[in-house]
Amino acid sequence: MTESFATKVILTIGHVYCGIVAVIATYLMKFIEKVARVLIGLGQNVTGAKIVMPEYHEQRCSTAPIYSVTDKDIVDEVATKQASTFSIPEDQLIAKAKEIIRQNIGCNKPELLSDDFLFSFPIVGPLRKAEFVHIYSSFGVSKAMSGSPNYFNFFVDPMEPNRVWFSSRGQYKHTGDLKFGPKVIAPTGKTVVTPPQMLSFSFNDAGQCYKFTGGYSVDKTIGNTEGLGGLFGILHALGHTLPFHEGHPWKPSLSWEAYAKHFPKLQELWK
Repeated sequence: MTESFATKVILTIGHVYCGIVAVIATYLMKFIEKVARVLIGLGQNVTGAKIVMPEYHEQRCSTAPIYSVTDKDIVDEVATKQASTFSIPEDQLIAKAKEIIRQNIGCNKPELLSDDFLFSFPIVGPLRKAEFVHIYSSFGVSKAMSGSPNYFNFFVDPMEPNRVWFSSRGQYKHTGDLKFGPKVIAPTGKTVVTPPQMLSFSFNDAGQCYKFTGGYSVDKTIGNTEGLGGLFGILHALGHTLPFHEGHPWKPSLSWEAYAKHFPKLQELWK
C-alpha cells in the first residue's frame, strides 16, 4: 500500500530523528570511552598496573589449495590433503584431538598441550597453558552440567593440515554447583541448549596442541543461549549473565540502526 504524502512526511521526521539521536549517542559514547582509555593508560603507566597479554600464534603450516579442472571455487580436498607436508597423518591428528577432549581439554593430562599453548576464544584469551589449566579445571563444568557438549564432525583442514576442526551442539542440565571465579551457582535444574559451535586444535610436529579455539556460534537462532557460545552462553541460559557487554547476547549498535535501518528508509519513502 502506498503511503500518503502526510504519512511520508511523518515517517521521514521519525527516521531522521531516530537516526540523528543514534549517531549523536554513538559519538558521545566513543568520546567518553576514548577519554576513559586515556585516563586508564595514565593510571597503568604511573602505577605499573598494565595488563600484558601474550601474542596470538601465527599460522604455522599451510598447503596451497588444489582445484579440479572444472570447478575453480571448490577445493579438491583429497588432492590438497595429499599435497600436505605436515608430519602427522589425518587419522592420527583426529585421534589426538579426541584424546585431548577425553582428558578434559588436556587439563587432566597437561603434557598433551605444548609449553607455548594458547587458549584463544572470541572474547576470553589468549590464555597461556598454566592459566588455562587452572581456570578451566576450576569451573567444574562436567560435574555441574549433566549431558554432553556433543562434539562431532572432526576433520583436518586441507589448507592448514596441522589443524583439526570439529563441531559442538551442547545439551545440558544444571545438576551441580557451577563455579565461576568466587561465585558458586547452585543447581537450578535448568536445561541449556547451546547453538552449533566450531572449535579447533592446532598441533606441532611433536603431536602436542599449541592452540585451542572455539566458542564461535554458527547459528544464533538455535538453543536458549541467544547465540552466546562457550561458558558465557551457559551462564546466560542459567540466568547469570555476566555484567559486561561481551557477556550479553548480540544486539545492533546505535550507529548500525542509524546507518543500516533509519537513514536507508528515507530513500525508500521518496523513490
